Amino acid sequence: MKIIVNGLELNDAIAKVSKALPVKEVVPVLDCIKIVAENDKLTLLASDRDLTIEKTIDASVLISGSVLVPGRLFAEYIRNIAGDSEVILELKEERMLITSSRSECYITCRDASEYPDIEQISNDTYFTITESNLKDIIGKVIFSVATDETRPILKGIYLEAKGYTLTAVATDGYRFAMCKKPLEAQVDLISATVPSRSMAELARLLGDGEEIVRVYIEKNNLMVTLTNTKLMTRLLTNGQYIKYDNLIPTEFVTTLTVNRQDFEKSLNIASIMSRGEKSNLVLLDIEEYSMKMSSTSEYGTVKEDVAISLNGKDIKCTYNSKYINDCIKVLDAETIKMDFAKNLSCIITVNNSDEVLYFILPVSIF
Repeated sequence: MKIIVNGLELNDAIAKVSKALPVKEVVPVLDCIKIVAENDKLTLLASDRDLTIEKTIDASVLISGSVLVPGRLFAEYIRNIAGDSEVILELKEERMLITSSRSECYITCRDASEYPDIEQISNDTYFTITESNLKDIIGKVIFSVATDETRPILKGIYLEAKGYTLTAVATDGYRFAMCKKPLEAQVDLISATVPSRSMAELARLLGDGEEIVRVYIEKNNLMVTLTNTKLMTRLLTNGQYIKYDNLIPTEFVTTLTVNRQDFEKSLNIASIMSRGEKSNLVLLDIEEYSMKMSSTSEYGTVKEDVAISLNGKDIKCTYNSKYINDCIKVLDAETIKMDFAKNLSCIITVNNSDEVLYFILPVSIF
């Protein structure tokens, strides 16, 4: 194998696929990146069996071939020479010679045949959505995914494609996030629970454009195809995702609207005292024209006040300020609406739309 490739393009491709290298050693061969060179294309692939990322770039392939290179070592070396316009990769027996204008390096390799087969997904069941919408729907809910092992199924984002709508849901049992985006074509019901790590890496691969993305789902696997890039992941199947249709309150005792930027700034100030504590408690004292926010710790008390428009009765309620802040910082609306149910659970929405909805349970009730 011998190829000539642009250093910056090679570095970018390695950086993308390296995200799928195992965090912990499972099988030594999986610490490698698989390289395949043929037909003036260089394909790089990495996998930890749960997540697989494949990237193809242009290259001048003088001698075709395939090989396994130590992933992190290869990535670090290429990152340091990426500024060179040309990088030559040449396989010499069991070592790869990497040559640039300033340096050369030999790396011991493994035979490509040692790499485990990656389970393939058929092209039968899929939905289509723009890159920007898929990236946005992930960003709007991923922070609500559970991080503990109590209910493993909640460590993923639940996707449901039906008709012309894709719905994404995430919850950790204390808060709930839901976002809806339009699909490019009508589909029957397609659903899956995708690990949050895989969704986070997918979001990093996605751009902000209107390119159409295909998302394939088959049994226990999902695959997303982008231009010259594929991401494949195993799905979470250890349990059924929660029935959320009846979870959201529909009757409220208090509704308010508030400027999003003003609210976010005041909330960040008001929660300073409790920020180092596990529960991050902030008290909301809601009256006709204002929402007073405060937090208290052994070091003192801080209070903030923000103007609101209120419909309903005055209330006092306490929340984990991080749960509220995680929601409002990903919204780009000028104002947000907060609805409070009888038990003081809070619903956050924007623009009288059902595109995005956040549901947060109170910590304590006054």
